[in-house]
Amino acid sequence: MKKIILSIAVLMGVSAANFSFANEKATAAIEIVAASDLRFKLTLDSVKERSSIVIKDGDGMIVYSTSIPKSENYSKIFDLSNLLDGNYSFVVSNGSEVTSKPFVISTETKRLVTAVAAN
Repeated sequence: MKKIILSIAVLMGVSAANFSFANEKATAAIEIVAASDLRFKLTLDSVKERSSIVIKDGDGMIVYSTSIPKSENYSKIFDLSNLLDGNYSFVVSNGSEVTSKPFVISTETKRLVTAVAAN
């Protein structure tokens, strides 16, 4: 029997991580919270023009990219279950500010052997 245990050191080993960066007019806050299994909710406050979200793998290859419209609040749930084990990072470009938040996906398969008594 295979049992998959998802031990995710996502977002610096925490299930929820908050970080922010400042600009001249307002502070834009980025929040990433574990929703369930490999689903994470990304929330941005004060989204500027020409903003985007990119997920890169450990080799720097882009595995996901999207532009986000200018708004006061942006929220999206990301399903990361299709990503293989490895190192990744969320890269959020908010106007001229770029913030990167690394995370790791690691699955462990446990196998169990049971001896059967001979008759």
